[in-house]
Amino acid sequence: QNLRRGRCNIALVAGVNLMLTPHVTVAHCKARMLSIDGRCKTFDASADGYVRGEGCSAVALKRLSDATAAQDRVLAVVKGTAVNQDGRSASLTAPNGPSQEEVIATALQEAQVSPTDVEYVETHGTGTALGDPIEVGALKAVYGAGRSAERPLVLGAVKTNIGHLEAGAGIAGLLKAVLVLLHREAPPNLHLKNLNPHINVDGFPVVFPHERMALGKWTGGGGKVLAGLSSFGFGGTNAHVVL
Repeated sequence: QNLRRGRCNIALVAGVNLMLTPHVTVAHCKARMLSIDGRCKTFDASADGYVRGEGCSAVALKRLSDATAAQDRVLAVVKGTAVNQDGRSASLTAPNGPSQEEVIATALQEAQVSPTDVEYVETHGTGTALGDPIEVGALKAVYGAGRSAERPLVLGAVKTNIGHLEAGAGIAGLLKAVLVLLHREAPPNLHLKNLNPHINVDGFPVVFPHERMALGKWTGGGGKVLAGLSSFGFGGTNAHVVL
């Protein structure tokens, strides 16, 4: 927004997560929030919690016109963003489906793109028995409307690779989404063997990749590919980005 308003010409956006003391992990263990076997099994029937991870990611943002004029290598374009608050839910860790639907729809509206034109979504995908079905349900409500079987939505979760970076999770998901667009290929979701039976995909053309999957088929391999990115904070902040 500051770039669009002309308040700056370049912005550095970063997220960092380090585990320097055991206290948070101990608290999460007591709350039974973490996976027992140390594997993040997003979308899987055996999903039993997330896995804590460390990392640092950063991106440089410029107005597309400035980047083009400077002959920068543009990896992806941020088309639209939205942030909202979860509001009232069953508990601190319980997500709110309607709030997720709202933030996704708002980001798409700002991007001025149709939900059915988005081919890939990098999900928040914590790997919990409750969170995964609610998130897929919200995606179905927004991205599934009017979607044909010939244009399925591909869902990925980088947390199956590197765990949940917590304060750095959103930016890690952004980097993966950019790489997916750059290579026009979605990598497989690890540890996904049997889809969580509470995830309702009836009438929702969706793919959870088990192996590398080529994207860009709708555009004949040469046109633009659109991706969405979701990140939902522990305190109830929801964010969605369209790239």
